[in-house]
Amino acid sequence: MVTDTAAAAAMVDRLLGVKWDGDAAFARRESRARLAREFLRRTAQWAAAVGAEQGWPVSDLAGALDPGLTIDPELLARLTPDEVSPYPLPLDLATAIVRWAALGDLPRQRFPQLDDPYEPVVELFARGGGLKRAPGELDLGFIAVQVRTVADRAALEPLPIDAASLDALDQES
Repeated sequence: MVTDTAAAAAMVDRLLGVKWDGDAAFARRESRARLAREFLRRTAQWAAAVGAEQGWPVSDLAGALDPGLTIDPELLARLTPDEVSPYPLPLDLATAIVRWAALGDLPRQRFPQLDDPYEPVVELFARGGGLKRAPGELDLGFIAVQVRTVADRAALEPLPIDAASLDALDQES
């Protein structure tokens, strides 16, 4: 059992800094859509690799890697959703992200070929705020991304999500 409490606390702080910004979300709608697609691709690959397809795209990836993983309930209680935001951080997704952070280096050690499943969605949040899940899609405010199936998403090629690529994508739109 591994619990990187410092990494989990740092991720909670990072998530608490996310605020809905309609202007930023609109200006960055293309990069946010790309980040959503990459989040779906990565979580699909992880779900398939660790047998956590049930509940995807917000399945318990961390629990599949370390069934004994525990997080301080007080730390998770800090993630209470902002009811004012039109696109809040879904609590189950925020919890999954924090649980993943608590694994520390364990995922990289066990599956070095797979990229961090949640970094794209955390960056999506930083570019304008949260999202809503609707039947079959992720609603990002000004654009929606189809979820599709685990197999469909896992088979896709990675998308570049470095800051320069994302900024260029937004400048084109």
